[in-house]
Amino acid sequence: MKQLEAVIFDMDGVLIDSEPIHYTIERILFAELGISVSDELHKTYLGTAGDFMYQDIKIRFNLSQSLDDLLEFDEQFRCSYFRNIEGLVLNEGVASLLMEIKSAGLKMAVATSSSPEMAMILLERCGISAVFNAVVTTKDAGKSKPAPDVYRLAAQRIGVSSDSCLVFEDSPNGILAAKNAEMVCVAVLTQSVDPSEITLADAQINSFKDMTYSSIKTLYTAGRLVK
Repeated sequence: MKQLEAVIFDMDGVLIDSEPIHYTIERILFAELGISVSDELHKTYLGTAGDFMYQDIKIRFNLSQSLDDLLEFDEQFRCSYFRNIEGLVLNEGVASLLMEIKSAGLKMAVATSSSPEMAMILLERCGISAVFNAVVTTKDAGKSKPAPDVYRLAAQRIGVSSDSCLVFEDSPNGILAAKNAEMVCVAVLTQSVDPSEITLADAQINSFKDMTYSSIKTLYTAGRLVK
């Protein structure tokens, strides 16, 4: 059977408790644009890239701004917000788990829908940017989740095959992306997503608090067995 060689993490909501902040930022940006986006519609963008969200919003609300202008508007505001916000923290158990995985000799990567600049702001502010062998964004990959491209590119950049990776994700779009990349995927339960929306994952965990290298290997083996 294939052996586990790498662990790939989504960033927002999985490594860092930032998803509620992104949600608040987007409510501010929507108000600045003069549009009212329902909570139901807003949730469908969870885990996707900015171009995916704004392409849909531009059409739905007949916005006059170009897609490039909307993305630049979002990027400038979002980066400034996160550079100055207080209390940005890693999710419980993340720091110790990353060190344990690294000590075990596995490769690690981040595969995120955030922009490259946004990803580095968050990872550096939380002190974990140097832990990863690669940080890959959907902008690098050319397609937003749920397309599998960002996960396939992450595996390629760290020099492993897709079927030797285990992914931690928290959104339906992200889980679908990992599964489309033929990776074992573990859903991290968060307040942003209902458990019924992430049933495609191979397993679910409540947090990283009790997660260890040994339990990751067990989850990977179980996930490969059902494929």
